Amino acid sequence: MQWLAAAAAVMLLLAAMFAAGYAGLRRSAAGRRFLALRRGAKVRFLRALLRRGRLGWAGKLAVLGLLGYLLLPFDLVPDFIPVLGQADDVAVVVLFAWLLILAVSSASLEAAFREAEAGDRSADGEGDEGP
Repeated sequence: MQWLAAAAAVMLLLAAMFAAGYAGLRRSAAGRRFLALRRGAKVRFLRALLRRGRLGWAGKLAVLGLLGYLLLPFDLVPDFIPVLGQADDVAVVVLFAWLLILAVSSASLEAAFREAEAGDRSADGEGDEGP
């Protein structure tokens, strides 16, 4: 019965992490703009922040920490547990995105958004041949 209480506590923690990150993203214009990006554009956005030196050393360390968390098998909840194993990854990514948007300057965010959205528009045009 103790494992059930532990699972409930982990679910509450994950829900709180996700809710805090998502609410933070929805409150800011940059966060809403980030949420509106497609998955590939979100990757381009992060790559643009990393590539052009727009992140300080603390931001780069945070990105490395996030990648390490996602790639290594040591999670809050192991990935082989259905639903909970992936829910902790989603909660951590959403919370990280919110904290990253708070930490990066607005000029750097704008430049990264332009780069990500430009790549998104060019990807939309591929394969759209008319009749």
